[in-house]
Amino acid sequence: MEEKPQGQQAVSEGRGVSRRTFMKYVGVGAVVAAGVGVGAYAYLNRPSGVSAAPLQWWGIGTGNPERWDGLNDAGGDVVFTEAPWDPVPVLNKMKADGRNAYDVISNAGTLDDPLFADGSIVDFDPETLPSWSKIYPELRTNNPTITVASTGQIVGVPIVQNGDSVAMLVDELWPGTGQPGQGSDTYGLLFDSLTTGKSSMEQSWACAIYKVANYLGRNHLQTIEDPASLTTNDLNTIKTFMLNQKAAGQFKVFWEGWNTAVSLLANKEVLAMDTWEPVVFALRTQNPPINAVYMAPKEGYYLWNIPIYMTPKGQSQTKDRCMHLSQWTLEGWYGARITTIRGYLTATPDAIQYAQDNPNAGGGPYDTAFIQSRHTLVKGLPRHMDPGDELATAGG
Repeated sequence: MEEKPQGQQAVSEGRGVSRRTFMKYVGVGAVVAAGVGVGAYAYLNRPSGVSAAPLQWWGIGTGNPERWDGLNDAGGDVVFTEAPWDPVPVLNKMKADGRNAYDVISNAGTLDDPLFADGSIVDFDPETLPSWSKIYPELRTNNPTITVASTGQIVGVPIVQNGDSVAMLVDELWPGTGQPGQGSDTYGLLFDSLTTGKSSMEQSWACAIYKVANYLGRNHLQTIEDPASLTTNDLNTIKTFMLNQKAAGQFKVFWEGWNTAVSLLANKEVLAMDTWEPVVFALRTQNPPINAVYMAPKEGYYLWNIPIYMTPKGQSQTKDRCMHLSQWTLEGWYGARITTIRGYLTATPDAIQYAQDNPNAGGGPYDTAFIQSRHTLVKGLPRHMDPGDELATAGG
């Protein structure tokens, strides 16, 4: 997220439909894109001499730190396998064999209820983690992405959060200027003649639907009662709009997967993409660097967080190690690393002090000012907005 954010209610703290009936939104995207207790917790005696098989972590690729500093010596090796950001294959995989193949998973917080209901994840007492109390209150308290609605059980540990918008290739969209031009502050860029045939949106629809809702509603193009709590009529309006855009050839492709998103933009096949901010970070590290900018949309951001969950296999076979891994994601090195390579804000402020004390630690260097700025920026986004309110402005 860029340094001039404007707010929309955090979906991670949304109301009504936005969280608990999320799954019905999947159908819209499919149509468009078809073309134990505290006593048992041994973490405080950190496991040592681990020679067991590696922990299996199945998660969204942008949560992968790509190295495991400070973890391997105490918690054993970890194998990270990238999971789709798409609820249907995740739920199907976990119900079939994922619960017995993986120790922990990390994916969209909207999946906690169905995953817990079918026995794919368990209540592993995450509140006993030493750093639990350090988690930012808005993530730790009354967070539907980690709390089962029907029982109130906490079943996840929030590890990263951010606000999503649009990646833009500046030199191709506004040649000769070196900076974003007209239309660079609105989701409308995805549907503009400037990007016809060179626009792309996410196939899973989990994030994209809210961007379209905000675009249509906030610009008074269609009646959207509440972009954070969409009705059936709202969904039908969005579906019709998207089908019309698709039929008109607006989209190059509906992308799926982190590597695909980076590749489409790096190869200039797509010039504007509804995507995750780490894609922009990756483009800026290409050789030569690509002048990519992440939109600060006037309509507001889509805010989210990703939790880590424990599977039945993890609980029965590797619980101490899974707890250690979960704790590690709340500590300084992981936070500093993820913020540096992805731009994501982690769940505790420990990364700031870690970067200050260890600027040249493994996976660095770590810039304290940059990491502090990301915590200030993302936490500054408004967490609640009532329908019809003027757009709130977050400090940055």
